[in-house]
Amino acid sequence: MKKLRAVLPFLILLSGPGWSLDQKFLEPITPVSSALRGQGSVWAANTEGWDALFANPAAFATDKTSLTVLQVGALGFVSPSGLNKILANRDTLMNLNVADSTNPNSQMLNSFLTTTGLGAEATVGGGWVGNNWGGGLLIQDQTYGQGLTLLGSTFKTRQSIVGVIGYAWPFEVPLGKLKFGFDARPEQVSYSTPTVSDLVKNLTGSTISSGFGLGLDVGARWEYDRFKTGLVIRDLGSTVINFNDYSFNQWTASAGMPLTGNSASSTVYRIPMVVALGTSYSPDMGALTPTMKTTLSADLQVPLMDQYTQPSFWAWTHLGVEAHFLDFLSVRTGLNQGYFTFGLGTKVMAVDFNLAISTDELGRYSGATPRPALSVDLGVHL
Repeated sequence: MKKLRAVLPFLILLSGPGWSLDQKFLEPITPVSSALRGQGSVWAANTEGWDALFANPAAFATDKTSLTVLQVGALGFVSPSGLNKILANRDTLMNLNVADSTNPNSQMLNSFLTTTGLGAEATVGGGWVGNNWGGGLLIQDQTYGQGLTLLGSTFKTRQSIVGVIGYAWPFEVPLGKLKFGFDARPEQVSYSTPTVSDLVKNLTGSTISSGFGLGLDVGARWEYDRFKTGLVIRDLGSTVINFNDYSFNQWTASAGMPLTGNSASSTVYRIPMVVALGTSYSPDMGALTPTMKTTLSADLQVPLMDQYTQPSFWAWTHLGVEAHFLDFLSVRTGLNQGYFTFGLGTKVMAVDFNLAISTDELGRYSGATPRPALSVDLGVHL
């Protein structure tokens, strides 16, 4: 831990000089992956195929080829009990009057927005990994609201169109194989932060910010026998997105595609650089080997937000366990930033289906700002 504190200032200098407290940040743009979320969101050493496109580019160096014809995912930022409440009141929620504080549904939404927040995310994409190359396309929509009151809650909404292209080199070494990879991610992002009060008064009066950024990732992975160890730098130097403001009508007329022409003054956002070190191990299951395969994984993922970031070991820590049975059923569990995770998956021929229960930490230490989530995804891989 002391060594990590010692090198942290140098990594911060690399992540972007001249940062200050007034910097604006966006979360990393990644697809919904219940397979990873169910096992503690570990990805530095254990990702393959589609998941590698947004994790460690060193995994592109593989003899196995993976064509993802379609990958779709949905994620709700809500706990299982919270989802049950929403579904139980879904009919009356359609006619909700948020200005009526005495309404039971208004009170229910108020409890969500003033504690864990409420929102959803959807992703769709496809790609290719193999023969040292990786490439793909992702479209993502995300909305998440939180605040001190129902009407005063801010909903952060983001639509992203992301491409990725990368290459990796494998090297034979005395103990196993060493792989190095990189990728580039052009990202077109539309972003807005209206309050519930703004949306109620005038949705079409909302301002949409639209901008472009180029993310860069580098990674390495060492594979020996049943061990894998990975080192990844995501959003190298931080990914800068220069936004220009447009009216709601301008944005809807463009169908969310890149906007050109007159606009208001620009705003700069950053997706902070993340340095991740991880390892995974697949133990010998002995007599169970023909029917069962187990993988144990651990990551330390350090987001470099600004020079005032305080180290928080638990907020950086990710632990995961995945067990495959008969190449058909997967059971997953783990710890994501100090929170328990659980997931299930099944594969029938070329179709994968996964679901997960997890919690993300939005604050700087575990327990500060937890955000529970339920996710499902389906992929067709050839």
